[in-house]
Amino acid sequence: MCEPVSITLGVLTAGLGIAQSVASYQQAQENVTTANAQAEQSYRFQQTQAASARAFEQLKAQQQAAIMEQNRYLADRAYESDISQLNLRLMQEQEAAAQKQREASLAAQRGIGEVKATGRLGMTVDNLIADYYRQQAAFDYATERNMAFTTSQTQMQKMGAAAQRGSRLASQQPYLEQPIIDPIEPIYQSAPSATPYILQGASAALGGITTGLSSASAIGKLKAAQPPGLPKLTDISTGKGPGINPAGYAAGAPKFF
Repeated sequence: MCEPVSITLGVLTAGLGIAQSVASYQQAQENVTTANAQAEQSYRFQQTQAASARAFEQLKAQQQAAIMEQNRYLADRAYESDISQLNLRLMQEQEAAAQKQREASLAAQRGIGEVKATGRLGMTVDNLIADYYRQQAAFDYATERNMAFTTSQTQMQKMGAAAQRGSRLASQQPYLEQPIIDPIEPIYQSAPSATPYILQGASAALGGITTGLSSASAIGKLKAAQPPGLPKLTDISTGKGPGINPAGYAAGAPKFF
């Protein structure tokens, strides 16, 4: 039969081992919960950062688009103004040339009329009239040639105005949004298995039993190794007990040994 001390020692050892197993399992659960919460918090923070960066990129693209739109408006108005001025100047040149041609034609007609009014005939008169026509034709040719040069120059200036408009438009390019990659959701840790801790608790219980049995065996061996006890002292004067009255003791005196 086991000693109470051995039973108590075995129970304490088993209980301590099981308590340690339960505490380890609870700590493992808390560690997994904490790690998953930290991973979730980091993931949410990265998602917020990505959304903020994407919104900032969109804002920059919108601002650049607004600047481009304003730049296009100003470039178109400047181009229209340049073309209008060139067309107006060309019209003025054409009007001036036409006015000069009319004046030259009237002058030639007056000269021809004056020659004819003299009433003279002959080669001289014909030559004078022909000379007026030649002068008018030469003036018209020079005027038309000058207008052709002016028109060509105006066309080149219009091309220059168009190129300047294109340069103004090209000075502003659309903003290319930087790609923002969404964070990858973390792989969360699974809950710890209770099996190792159950086995650990069972091992602790078995260890407690083994400790109790070992303690009981050790106590039994200690008891077996003790010398036999002395017999109980007996009052030999009364004759009670297996005592012996050795010689030399006074009669009637209780002696114990």
